[in-house]
Amino acid sequence: MQAKNFERYDQGAVQIDLCYTCAGIWFDHLESAQLAPAAVIQLFREIYAHRNDTRRPAASQLGCPRCRGPLALSYDLSKTGRFSYFRCPRGDGRFTPFFQFLREKQFIRTLTLTELQHVRTLVRQIRCSECGAPIDLEHDSQCKYCHAPVSFLDPDAVEKAVRLWSDAVNRRPSGPTPDALGDTISQMRLQSPGRTDPKGAPFGDSILLAGAGTVGSAALGVDLVNWGIHAIGRLFEGHD
Repeated sequence: MQAKNFERYDQGAVQIDLCYTCAGIWFDHLESAQLAPAAVIQLFREIYAHRNDTRRPAASQLGCPRCRGPLALSYDLSKTGRFSYFRCPRGDGRFTPFFQFLREKQFIRTLTLTELQHVRTLVRQIRCSECGAPIDLEHDSQCKYCHAPVSFLDPDAVEKAVRLWSDAVNRRPSGPTPDALGDTISQMRLQSPGRTDPKGAPFGDSILLAGAGTVGSAALGVDLVNWGIHAIGRLFEGHD
């Protein structure tokens, strides 16, 4: 793992450890809650910058890098639903996969029943971003193997967060302008059935799914979690 410093919400820095190979973050005790808004976008940019790194699955039994004891799978709740991580029973910290970090920070949420019904009119099978297994939307609303619910990267959450970071007082803008972001968000937003964009084109084929990774024949085999990270991440390339 690589140690990096990120801005603390009050003052100073928080040092956290990232593993790009297994796509995970190690937080010492309470470090995740101490991240400043600018640090959240910095982490997002780190994930984007290493989007093409070779991945390998995490071990079936993870060990704490501090005490070397086994980590325990744990669950918590955010405003957008349940997320998971692997915690040290002794309280030394926790290991959080990138996907679950985005869920914790409310970029990802579970589809509502209305949204799920809309997706079912467009596609029958998608791929779970948690474990890669196929999900038959005609019969299921979650993965049969890892039980991840059908979810999506919420464009509204991304837009709100970047506006906050860009408008932060006494801070150089840490991301693209809200107008630039809005152009991308308008291409990603999940709409209710029958809605169209300002140009009259239906939004249906641009649904951005996270807990369920692919949609539509044109995107067959594509993980739309990564697609969404690419779409947002490219906007930050010119703001280093």
